[in-house]
Amino acid sequence: MKNIVNIFRFTKSFRGWYAAMSLFIIVSSLLNFVTPFVLKRIVDVITDQITGKTGELTVIYWALGILLFSDIIGTVLTAYSMWIGDLLAVKLQTFLSSKFYKHVLSLDVGYFDNMAIGNLTNKLYRGIASITNFIQSATNNFLPFFLTAFITIGILMMYSPVVGILLAALFPLYTVITHRSSMAWGKHEGKKNEIGDISQGRALESLSGIRVVKAFVGELFEFKTFVAAREKIEAITRQQTKEWHLFDFYRRIVLNIVLFIIISYILYQTYHGIYTLGEMTLLLQLVNQARFPLFAMSFIIGQIQQADAGSKDFFEVLNTPQVITDAPHAKTLVWPKAAKGTVLALDRVSFAYGADREDVLRDISFSLGHGEKLALVGESGQGKSTLVNLILRYYVPRKGTITMAGKDISGITSDSLRKYISIVFQDALLFSGTIAENICYGSPGATDAKMREAAKLANATEFIDSLEQGFDTTIGERGIKLSGGQKQRIAIARAILHDAPFIILDEATSSLDSKSELLVQQGLTHLTRGKTTIIIAHRLSTLSGVDKILVLQGGKIGQFGSPQELLRDKNGLYARMIELQKTLLGATEEERTRALEKYDLVG
Repeated sequence: MKNIVNIFRFTKSFRGWYAAMSLFIIVSSLLNFVTPFVLKRIVDVITDQITGKTGELTVIYWALGILLFSDIIGTVLTAYSMWIGDLLAVKLQTFLSSKFYKHVLSLDVGYFDNMAIGNLTNKLYRGIASITNFIQSATNNFLPFFLTAFITIGILMMYSPVVGILLAALFPLYTVITHRSSMAWGKHEGKKNEIGDISQGRALESLSGIRVVKAFVGELFEFKTFVAAREKIEAITRQQTKEWHLFDFYRRIVLNIVLFIIISYILYQTYHGIYTLGEMTLLLQLVNQARFPLFAMSFIIGQIQQADAGSKDFFEVLNTPQVITDAPHAKTLVWPKAAKGTVLALDRVSFAYGADREDVLRDISFSLGHGEKLALVGESGQGKSTLVNLILRYYVPRKGTITMAGKDISGITSDSLRKYISIVFQDALLFSGTIAENICYGSPGATDAKMREAAKLANATEFIDSLEQGFDTTIGERGIKLSGGQKQRIAIARAILHDAPFIILDEATSSLDSKSELLVQQGLTHLTRGKTTIIIAHRLSTLSGVDKILVLQGGKIGQFGSPQELLRDKNGLYARMIELQKTLLGATEEERTRALEKYDLVG
């Protein structure tokens, strides 16, 4: 029940809406008691008339008028409260999804390393549905049902303590059985949610990567995986519903027996003249009215159980702390106007993915001056991308310091740090939308002229102008309608428009053909001109023009210096990589294979 408390605490800003809904519902519930008393009066008047006493017809007219008026008022209040309920539901959905999305966006990159996006979206939608349905049920059903039960038992106690006690005893008995059935239901529901999250997450991944699925004829495998998960859910549901309906059978049997006893008692007392026909009508109406809260008890407890289980993952995500946060008195980084001095410096930096894991980077120290270009070189898995992630403050070092523009990045805000960095990844991630929107991503205030100039410098204008809608062309999810080279040039245009003084190129040309690489390389030249740049690459052709090369070996700095200095060390990795490249030129396939076996240069 902890999550139910969280629901009300989390949505306390809507308490005014809850109060308004409760007021309408209380009035509507009270109006339901008008009918039994009006019918009692009408039956008493008719009985007097039949038995020879004077029955006033005007009383019946007034009673019928009151009955009609209360029904109309009840209908108006119900319609209005339902409208308010619909508005409350959509406001709740906006509030919950906004809070969830804002928090998820604030989480550090490491959180997403182990979280499937499909799984995360399932938690969001299930949580919103559970919480919204619970709040609606609480206002529309819980309050009127409990109020109706309380008032009904009170009135019955006035007329017949026996009937009141029997009915009052039925509620806790019915509640206990319902609680046990809901607990059994919730136990199975948690297992179903876990399987469903994994299954739907996988389905989302397969649809996102539909080209890979089809390329490797994986449709049948993906379908069978999905169906297998659904069959597991079916098996759990079979047992779940069996238990629930068994408990429901017990509930109904108990209800049937107790209500039979109550109705028999009322009829017996009426037969012996203890109750008038009008009182009998009133009591039978009230007993019948009490059925609804009893039947609703299983629904209420079920809703509580579903809300508790459905919102569990939602609140777990919301309660996930930010591992990397700005220091309490973090300052905003201001980039120096003078184009000189050290821009980036790492001092004995070490890092591990977890406190109990081995360091992937150890004692890394180097510096970069303004306008210098550094190439990160090494075999795959040596920590090149990890080093870049530390500079971007996606992760924090286990020890050591990183300074940018003379400031320790642990003491400045992450937003101000990244404001001065432009990055082009190996996989140019573009968003669904237009080409213009993607180029302006990160520079929303850019003019159309600046946006077009950035595209021109990135060598992207030629292919963009050939498209029917030009810059307004919708490129599809992840830029699926464009080639690799075209996507990369748009990513470079985005970085050029951002105009940051520090550039990171994370294998920006590794997946391109020679022609595309040449066009992209020209765009990169414009991007990095006069900027401090770090280049991660395994194609040695992309390292021309760099000032320094840092070779990572085993998580440590194997070599560091200018290309000329590193070439003089014939046993160093860089010199051997150059030698390998020369060997591959004009080599036979067999010689090529033997030479490549020495190195894994793919980043």
